[in-house]
Amino acid sequence: MFKIESDRLVDFARIAVIIACVGLLYSPSVGTVGLVGAVAAFLASGQALVRLKRVLSKPSVTWAILFLGIVLIGTTYASVPWAVRWMDLFKWRTILWFVLVLAIFDEQRWRERLLITFIAGTAFGAIASSAAAAGWIPLWRPPENLLRISGTQGMAFACAALICAWAIMEKKLIGPFWVWPLLGVVYVTNIVFVTDSRSGYAILGLGLCVLLSWKASWKGRLMIAAGLLLALGMALAVSPRMYGKVQLAVTEWAHESELQDLTSFGIRRVWYLNTVEVIGEHWLVGVGTGGFPAAYRAHIAGKYPIDDWRALATTDPHNQYLGVLAQQGIVGFVIFLAWLVAVGRDRSGPPVYRTLAVAILCGWCVTSLFSSHFRTFVEGHMLATFLGVLLAAESHPRLEPPVEPIIIEGATG
Repeated sequence: MFKIESDRLVDFARIAVIIACVGLLYSPSVGTVGLVGAVAAFLASGQALVRLKRVLSKPSVTWAILFLGIVLIGTTYASVPWAVRWMDLFKWRTILWFVLVLAIFDEQRWRERLLITFIAGTAFGAIASSAAAAGWIPLWRPPENLLRISGTQGMAFACAALICAWAIMEKKLIGPFWVWPLLGVVYVTNIVFVTDSRSGYAILGLGLCVLLSWKASWKGRLMIAAGLLLALGMALAVSPRMYGKVQLAVTEWAHESELQDLTSFGIRRVWYLNTVEVIGEHWLVGVGTGGFPAAYRAHIAGKYPIDDWRALATTDPHNQYLGVLAQQGIVGFVIFLAWLVAVGRDRSGPPVYRTLAVAILCGWCVTSLFSSHFRTFVEGHMLATFLGVLLAAESHPRLEPPVEPIIIEGATG
């Protein structure tokens, strides 16, 4: 016979979370194995109820559960097949992942292990991507899309750069000090010159603003903001790639009515305007969970010529806030915002980690104006992982009361 201690199973769950956090960036299959493994190990540990009770009193978890309750209620009045409703509800599993991670990452050593592993995993991608862009090595994917897609890659590298900046400021992570500024330069250089990711630009810029101004005076914050704006101007000046991405988005948005062909930001503006009209018709409780695609198609039916690119329907408005308003109404939207505020104000964990959590959260709040990054598979789980790891409260080495070992019988070799 062999036995697995309850605490060891919790460690297995933590390892699986780390595997998922990095694996999702390279392979959905590896990431899924980590997600499933973490849930299975956590439930089998015998500590699930004790640990969940510990975090349920946190306002960030309370508002998260309330919001999920609103989403669940929304399935009862959506006028679409139940399979569509359940699928849309399932996309919000990222919030449950946040609660699970919050419940198990209550030891500093495991926080550091996840952050360092994330740095190692993304550093490989950033170095390989930059080397391929310079023509030094071949890759099986374009250098700007090595990590799934450019948006995901930019967001991951931006988070890694923020971790490096935070490590320099707080001196919390192990390893030679010179490693963090060096890797920070690698990430920022890749974001500016290689990766086509406006989301990456937003997370990096806003996250640095939060980190640098966290303990500064109001005068210092104004100087920091001015310095970052100057750095942004310099980056746009020296990187034609970055300047082109930003200029293209602004042009497509501003001149949507003049565009003859489908563009990324042109169609987004059309989706936003039509979604606002849908919200105006269902402002109180929305069209129900999973009901947006059908409601949008019905709203634009006959509005545009059939050969007009503006007649393209969508299953998502590509704006997290409009998406919540459209499906859960003003009630769900207010609770969703309350959850974001509760997460940002969560002080139950070590204060030094909260700074990094808020910096990353603020970046996600901005990028979610142009996508649904709180519930997309990779980006949503990445955010939930960081928030859970960084905001988890410290606990004693052993739970009180102590949990008995789980005995698993099996054949021995």
